[in-house]
This record gives sequence, C-alpha cells and structure tokens, in this order.
Amino acid sequence: MNDVLIRGVFPESSIRFAVCSADGLCSHAVHIHGADRLSGWLLSEALVCSTLLSTTLKHGEKITLRWMYDGAVGTILADMTEASEVRGFTQRKRLLPEVETLAAATGITGKITAVTSTPTERLRTGITESVYQNVPRDLAFFLSLSFQVETALAVGLVMPQRERAEVASALGLMLQPMPGCEPSRFEKARQSMEHLRFQTWLEEGAHPLEAVLAQVGLDETANIYSETRPLYSCQCSRNKADTVLRMFDPLELREMLESDGQAEVNCHFCATRYVFSGGELQVILGQSQAGNA
Repeated sequence: MNDVLIRGVFPESSIRFAVCSADGLCSHAVHIHGADRLSGWLLSEALVCSTLLSTTLKHGEKITLRWMYDGAVGTILADMTEASEVRGFTQRKRLLPEVETLAAATGITGKITAVTSTPTERLRTGITESVYQNVPRDLAFFLSLSFQVETALAVGLVMPQRERAEVASALGLMLQPMPGCEPSRFEKARQSMEHLRFQTWLEEGAHPLEAVLAQVGLDETANIYSETRPLYSCQCSRNKADTVLRMFDPLELREMLESDGQAEVNCHFCATRYVFSGGELQVILGQSQAGNA
C-alpha cells in the first residue's frame, strides 16, 4: 500500500480526523537506522503519530516531539512539518535480546515534551508526565492536557518476525473534537479507539483507510478535505554540518585536527555522515574569531 494521509471531518459529530497508512516511510526509517524489531516498532509508532499531527500545522510550522522513557529505549525523538515531512530516531537502535517486550523498552516512568516553532520563533512548548508508557496514548494525553486539544490516537503496526526488521503495515488514526461537538459523542469514539478489539483489528494487516474510519462507529459519512503523501525527509546538509563544526571551541577543532586529521558530523535523523578533511578544518579554524585570536 502506498503511503497516504487523509484529513477530514465527521460533520454531524463535529469531529475532525486524520488517518494514514505509512508503512513505506516507517520501513525506510527502520532500515536507515539499523533498528531491530523492538526499537523499530517504537520509532514507527512515533513516526505515524507525527504524520497524523502534521495535519494540524500551519504554513512554515514544525513540531518536535520527545518521548523520554526510563526504560531501555531511552528517548524517542520525532519532528514534522506542515507538508507531512517527518523524521525521527530512537536513542537506542538495538534492544533485542537484552529487552524483549515493549513494556521493558519504555519502562515505568517518563515525560513527553513538544515544541512548536517556525524558522524564526518558538511558538509553544509543553511537557507532561508519561501516564501509559505507550507512544500514541502518551502523546494523546499530552495534547489533551498540555496543548488543551482533546485527542484520541491509535496506531496499528504489522512487523513480521524476520531477521531484518521491516514494517508490513502502519496505520494511524487521530480524532479531535471541534466547536459544537458533544463531549459524550467524542468520548464514545475515543473509547472505541482505545478498545482492545479496535487495536487488534488494526494489527491484523493493511486495511483501507475508509474501513479504519468506519471502525470508529460514528455511523456517518466523513467529509475528506485533503489527501497527501507523507514522506520521511531530513533537512540536513553539508552546509548545516559546517555550521555545527563552527560552533565548536577552537581548541576542540585543533584536537580533532591533530588526533584524527579530519572531522565527522553524523546526522541522527538520517544517518548521513559528513566528513571534513584536515584542510577544510584548517579553513574553519582560521575563519573563527577565537581561532584567530
């Protein structure tokens, strides 16, 4: 199934939705990070959530999310743009066989943070405690409490038991009430999404997105506003890596030059490795104000 993201509204209930299939971008992320099945599962959940949340952004906005768990996985970081370009990584890429369950990977405590920004300013920040130790449910709780936008989130993944982790299906659904929505109607839809039956159905395999919407049980025709293709996209570049090096203390640059004869800058999001030769380091060092002092 091709990756697709649909945004719309249930008009009678005044509930907006985003629903997506994102197995392609999730598989790409798992592959480039070399994540095992357990770490890849958590990363994929974060990426599907980010894909859904991208539908709430205005032009030029970005949200950076962090799930900081005390379990073996540590921090999961993901961000997204209004164009549904998402990227992310887990602090630990390989958890098996040391850890064999999602519960052990996330642990028993944690925090969720989010920063909404544009290229020129930070718009909004928030932090909440992790209540569920579950990526989508913790994010829904965060959005409801910290950003004060009631949210229901569900993610269903299919990852076959193979030596190389891959994502065969990645479905996601997000519901948020609009002005005029009866709280009891939204709560009924939320409970339907959180029921084990719905989660089990999501994890049975790839389903048409129309079928995912129908499973919520609102018994009304959804109005679709837009359909886009989400992408795993990193905005790193050699110029940005150069900027990172220029932020180092000149003493550190000299140490790199003397010990290694070069410098490496590795992108956490896409695993791209930028190598700067000794000559390039000399130029950067010579152009730094402190380096000329």
